[in-house]
Amino acid sequence: MAEFVQGQRWLVDSEPELGLGMVQSVDARAVLLYFPDSDTERQYALRDAPLTRYTLDVGETLDHRDQGEKTIAVVHSMNGLIVYETTDQQMVPETELADKVKRNNPMVRLLTGQTDHPNWFAFRSALNSGIQAIWSTHLNGLLGTRSTLLPHQLYVARSATEHSHVRALLADEVGLGKTIEAGLIINRLRQQGRIRRILIAVPPALQAQWLVELIRRFSLFCEMYQGPEHDFAIGQVHLITHTELTSEETLAHISEQDWDMLVVDEAHHLNTEADEADSLHWSQFARQLPHLLLLTATPEQLGQQSHFGRLQLLDAGRFASFEQYQADEASFADLTDIARALNENQVTPDVIQQLESLGISWQNDAHQALSALLDRHGTGRVVYRNTRKGVSGFHRRQADLELFASDSDRVKALAQWLKTNRDEKVLLIAHDKETAKSLAYELWHDFGVDATSFHEDLDLIERDRAAAHFADVDDGAHILVCSEIGGEGRNFQFCHHLILWDIPSHPDSLEQRIGRLDRIGQTQTIGIHAYLLQNSDDQRRYQWYHDLLGCVEQSQPAAGTIHEQFAEDWFARGDDALADSIRKQMRELTEQLEQGRDILLELNSCRQPEADNIRNQIETLEQNHPLSVVEMAANLLNLHFESIANGIYELIPSSNMLIPVLPGIPEGGAVVTFDRQIASQREDTLFLSWEHPFIQGLADMLQGSELGQASIALLESEQVPAGQLLMEVQWSVSVPERLTHALKPHLNTALFRTLVLEGGVKDLSGVLSEDALQAQIKTLPVKIARKMIREAKERISPLYETSQTLAEDRFNTALEETRASLVAANQARVERMSYLASVNPIVTQADVEKLKIQTLLEEEALSQCEFSTSGVRLILCAPPGSL
Repeated sequence: MAEFVQGQRWLVDSEPELGLGMVQSVDARAVLLYFPDSDTERQYALRDAPLTRYTLDVGETLDHRDQGEKTIAVVHSMNGLIVYETTDQQMVPETELADKVKRNNPMVRLLTGQTDHPNWFAFRSALNSGIQAIWSTHLNGLLGTRSTLLPHQLYVARSATEHSHVRALLADEVGLGKTIEAGLIINRLRQQGRIRRILIAVPPALQAQWLVELIRRFSLFCEMYQGPEHDFAIGQVHLITHTELTSEETLAHISEQDWDMLVVDEAHHLNTEADEADSLHWSQFARQLPHLLLLTATPEQLGQQSHFGRLQLLDAGRFASFEQYQADEASFADLTDIARALNENQVTPDVIQQLESLGISWQNDAHQALSALLDRHGTGRVVYRNTRKGVSGFHRRQADLELFASDSDRVKALAQWLKTNRDEKVLLIAHDKETAKSLAYELWHDFGVDATSFHEDLDLIERDRAAAHFADVDDGAHILVCSEIGGEGRNFQFCHHLILWDIPSHPDSLEQRIGRLDRIGQTQTIGIHAYLLQNSDDQRRYQWYHDLLGCVEQSQPAAGTIHEQFAEDWFARGDDALADSIRKQMRELTEQLEQGRDILLELNSCRQPEADNIRNQIETLEQNHPLSVVEMAANLLNLHFESIANGIYELIPSSNMLIPVLPGIPEGGAVVTFDRQIASQREDTLFLSWEHPFIQGLADMLQGSELGQASIALLESEQVPAGQLLMEVQWSVSVPERLTHALKPHLNTALFRTLVLEGGVKDLSGVLSEDALQAQIKTLPVKIARKMIREAKERISPLYETSQTLAEDRFNTALEETRASLVAANQARVERMSYLASVNPIVTQADVEKLKIQTLLEEEALSQCEFSTSGVRLILCAPPGSL
């Protein structure tokens, strides 16, 4: 039984939130404690009181009630009370200690008996190690996207974010995923801690689509502008339309807030030049921000001058003169044929001579020569443009036309075709929602075909369910019947057949429909089946698209222009002479577009083999997904986590879980998967990668809480003397927040552990791995654990001191390795920039000097790195069966 003396300070094991208690009185059976922090009195039976004496040792820091923190030099004991002598020669009796205990120090928690289940230690370690592995590969921000890993998108995102200030124009052709590239860039900058407040401006018609894409693919929730009462001060991501960005009144409210990044979709719709009458213009706002992202599939649609205006907005220093820009672009155009020859590995003596005239020596290596040539392209570091011709992975289209006398005939024919091809998934798109509803109903009720509909009357969750039901391989719908909205935003590349129930009035809309299937990730020839009524406008439009424009069985960039120029005449008086003229115009325009392709820019927007290497690295990383961490979290936090299908799980909050909400998970729970392919096919599942808000939220929760900081366990072993103590400590290295993105990728030992046996001075962590130890330890009963702490307190501190000495050696070694890695990488960056400045007129010596300053700041910041205790686990060794 403990001896209680009036004035002593004690902690309540079961209620640490009460603060530090002070003994008020003691009688034969009970002790009365007063807790000043909570202004509470509690009485406890002396027998088995759930109390732990609060004492500190030499070298530790006490918290004085009035004077703050002080370091302890000597500990005195006087009549059962403790008096601490501090390094500034002040005597502090324990009665003057602060009433609220700072218990975020793992050793304080251990020594005061505030311990958790030993599995918390393993949970902390597994979670932190998984996240750090992403940093160590320089790929953070690129893994969490719920989409197929496409090399050109990954390359653009990583290349753009290598610069201190991301100011770029994304100009990929339609269907290649500019929105995903923008999302990847935003996600990467957020994961690296480089941006917090983001403003996204899009055309009004695309606002809802952007909202859905950001939530579904990136788990990024936005504040969507819906009226003048919108509060731009709340939240981190705001989604507005072009109307708000170009309104002086709204822009004034926007400018009152701090922003890190502006993203503008369909940027060619906005004028970059401010009129004299404009007191405030969006371009002025954009120039002030550190990060600017412009998106447009038609960068030069409104002429070179307009395109130059956007480039100047991105970097006024580089693009100062339109005349100089034109001259530079003209000189780059001369390199197109050389680039094409190198890319196709068709190097002739003439090509070699041209290379040498440019200062590029031929080393019998086309890839090396092409890389040197691409370095000379001006806008390649600001503009990214990928095309379907430059990106592999597309499959052939095969179209057929069937004509019917009535609607009932074509419904019957469709039902028959579906029954004949039962193993095929089929997408049908019609123009209006009523057709989609009635057709799906008729196929199901009249012909027994498992059909589901997808239309604008469904809310977002209902659409997700319909798409997921269609994607289910085993039990899903045979056919998904969509209204026109099925032709936008959703991807069904697992499906190989498209039914055209009618024909859109513009070829771009037709391409949108076909593009739901004709995407990278498609594995087969795409069957396009037109089920149309005889002598209808749909039949005539199909023949116009197929026979003259040639835009059904292939993507045809010239189709839209020719359609707008000749469609009206063709439908009014289609004859052979006009058909010949149209075909001639089509050929000429296609040739012009091909000749006008900026091959240098396209190749520079997805350099190989670098782009493929990024994808391969991510695929390797994803083999170690966070399933085991989520299972541990479920057990420790009392969450409901259960497998409901192969690779698919249910994650649901419970009434007795230890945290108020599940970060990044809807209030009612969610269906989740750790498999990227399943997540891409089933839109009702969340993709839990190491970068998902749920995983990141768990890490933030542990960092800001005391859970798992201290624990006690039992190791039954004949190989260690009975009663010996093992101390396992997790150490973490912190870096300056403003340079985390630059330093952390080089810090391979940002997390490490030490394992020390009582009486020893060696680190045993290399001999006994964490996994091996975790498999052998057991939980000690709470009473035994607390008794052990009280009795072994004098033995614990020397163990920790030995651990700290070993950790300091590890930290110093890690810091030197980090410095060497960082210096080598920075030296390569500076050499690369200096080389580019010598061959590329757009890169200046000022860019080189700016980079040198940045690298010096990064290297100096290493001296601010510190290591600290993240968690400690005390392990009692005992013979098997002794406890």
